[in-house]
Formats: sequence, structure tokens, C-alpha cells
Amino acid sequence: MNYNPIKILVTGIGGDIGMSAIRCLKEINYHSLLIGCDINEYPAAKYHVDYFFVAPKAYEKDKYLNFVLDICLKYKINFLIPSSEQEIKVINEAKGLFNNHNINILINNSNIINTFMDKYKTIEFFRKNNFIYPKTYMLTKYNGEFGFPFILKLKETSGSKGIFIVSDEIDLQYFKKKYKDAIVQEVIGDPDNEYTIGVFSNGVKTYSIAFKRYLGFGSLSRYVKLVNDEKIEQLSDEIAEVTNLRGSINVQVRKDKQGNYIPFEINPRLSSTVYFRHYFGFEDLKWWIDMYQGKDFTFIPKYKEGIGVRSLGEVFFDLKKSDKTKGE
Repeated sequence: MNYNPIKILVTGIGGDIGMSAIRCLKEINYHSLLIGCDINEYPAAKYHVDYFFVAPKAYEKDKYLNFVLDICLKYKINFLIPSSEQEIKVINEAKGLFNNHNINILINNSNIINTFMDKYKTIEFFRKNNFIYPKTYMLTKYNGEFGFPFILKLKETSGSKGIFIVSDEIDLQYFKKKYKDAIVQEVIGDPDNEYTIGVFSNGVKTYSIAFKRYLGFGSLSRYVKLVNDEKIEQLSDEIAEVTNLRGSINVQVRKDKQGNYIPFEINPRLSSTVYFRHYFGFEDLKWWIDMYQGKDFTFIPKYKEGIGVRSLGEVFFDLKKSDKTKGE
């Protein structure tokens, strides 16, 4: 394999996306230097990077940006991969800081980020571009248009945080008092017909991969089953074209009784299924780096069927053997 060794910084390596990105990069082995950071001192991927740094929280914008930029300059980073939505949002607002030093950032265009980080703007995007979408209202304007149960989401959420099931009028009145900036959404289909779609485009080629997913461990996909359907490919192509996609996004859909795939959310970033996709041959993290380097790429599926299962494991730090031994 011919490539120029590159230096990469991945943020949030204690989170599911950051850990999965590190795992992909280690297998791709494009890098000559791999650095990670996280707000926690002991992230699970700490042993898998060459250097690790404890980062300030992204909402401390100036402190966070100075921290990231200092690392990039000190280690001559070529590629910055922010993994969490809050980090993406902050770095997107300050792209010029990094562009001035020829640091490539693996984030999408500002329109994609600003639209899909807002749950109501996402629904407006579906409406304006004639996609089927679930009935959705701002909580403050909801007047019982659909029955219980339904979903309530904060306008800006990450994973399952800020997402609730409203089961009855008591729940509804509670949430109305607690959350002002939220949306309510009808339930489409059922959990056994939920799909996650990875979409990557460089503006010329668009590829997608879809899994039926079953949730567990919070909002993560506990296991996934590869799905091949032309309807999914068509939906992915249309979204990529309308958004002028140059990178990777993740589309969440449910299948209704009529066989329609109805999108209800788009994550404007790499997702927690990035390693599942990578294993099946959909190497969107690698392609994103290749795109910046002017390299071509082709999706050659490794499997036509398959299931991936997420496992839990333990990582240990700062161990010091006891002075005592067995039998003492």
C-alpha cells in the first residue's frame, strides 16, 4: 500500500465513536503518529494511542480550542477527527483557526452540521425536500395531534440523551413545565424495524451501508444485521445530493407497514457503528482521509450477509501489585 504517513488527533477517545475511530485507524495503519484526548483521565482507548492528553470540556470554547490547536501545532497534526457533537459544533465555528495551519478537519459542511444538530431543523429539511417524515411539532405548539405514546426530544440531543417517551397526559404536563425548547414526534413503526444507514460521498461517488439495529447499552447498537435494499440506497443518494455531502453522515430510519423507510434523524458525523461498517468493507473513515489527499476510493463489500455484536470489556490502569502473596 502506497501512502504518505500522516499524524492524526482524535478527540473523545473514551466515547463510543472515538474508541471505534481509533480501532479503525489502527487497522488502516495510515498514520505515523496517533494522538488522543478526552475529558476523562482514563479513557478506554488510552493505551491505543501514541500520546494522550486530558482535554477541557468543549463548552469552555476558548480554552478547548487553544488546547486542541496547541497539540496540532506541537505535533504537526495533519488530520483532526472530533468525535462528539459538542466538539464538532465548537470546532466548526472556528475552522479558520485550523485551516490557517493546513490542518484537515473531518467534519461536514456548516449547513449539514447546523441543520442536523437541531432536531426540528432536521424535520424541516425532510419537509422542504419532499422526504417522508414522522409528524413532528414544537412542544409549545402541540395540541394533541396524535395519541399516546409519542416521543419528546430536546432540539439538541446526542445519542439517547434528551429523548423521552410520553405515555399519558401526566407525562405531557410534566415535560411542558420542564422543557420549553423541545419537539414532540409520532412513533413510526416499531423497534424491530429500525435501521441505521452510513452514507459517504465525495461529491462524485456516493456509497451507503445499512444495518437493522437492536439497541442496548444505552443508545448504542447492541447488534446489527446487514441489510441490502435498493430503497435504502435511493434514499441515501438523494440525501447526499441535497446536502452537498462531502464526508460521512448517519441516517436513522424506521420501516413502516407499507415498506417505506422513514428517516427521523440524521447524525452529521461518524457514528458509533463506524467499526461495524469498517469490518463489512465500508471504510468511510479511511475514505474521508483519502478524499482530502486527492485519492480515489471504491466500496467493495466484503459480505452480502452478516451480523455484528457489540461486546463489553474491561480496561485497567495504574495497577500496582500487592506486596502480599497467596498463603500469607
